Amino acid sequence: MKIEDIGEVTVGVILSRVKAKPGEEHVKVPILTIQDLNRETGDYSIEEEITVEEINPNKYNNELLSHKGMVLIGITSYKAFVIDENYIGRVIPSYFAIVDLDKEKVDPYYFTWYFNEEESIKKQLTIAKQGSSIKSLSVQMLRELEVVIPPIEIQKKIGKIYYLRKLKEKKLYEKEILERTLINSLLKRKVR
Repeated sequence: MKIEDIGEVTVGVILSRVKAKPGEEHVKVPILTIQDLNRETGDYSIEEEITVEEINPNKYNNELLSHKGMVLIGITSYKAFVIDENYIGRVIPSYFAIVDLDKEKVDPYYFTWYFNEEESIKKQLTIAKQGSSIKSLSVQMLRELEVVIPPIEIQKKIGKIYYLRKLKEKKLYEKEILERTLINSLLKRKVR
């Protein structure tokens, strides 16, 4: 099944088009960043830092802000993640493709697992980029990618396992940092 058959695929907003110019009415809105994507897809060393932009409310529709369960794909990193509570209500810039899945057909975490881990997607991406000097995905390329969609119950099980595995990786990283800090603290005390 093609991605376009299981959800709507669009691209985020070009920030320069919605940024408030000096003197214009504006609201401060957090935006999603590549660092957020990297942190959610495995680079846990990146500190969380919320980037805020001054957006002209007349040029941007708040319905376009991120919402829970939405899947974002970095168009240059080819990695996907699911919007959770930490990222609700953020502006989605144009370096993200938005995949708003039909949740009755597809579990977002299953889709993310499939997109990030399945070899068939990697092959399709390689073929789609052949002969192109552009290293970013187009929305049309994404819409055409083929994905295997098992029954929703199986998807939810796979998605839950993937989600828990990623959570475990993150917690193990945090544990390692805490252990390192504790050991260094104890060693410093011994030196004194």
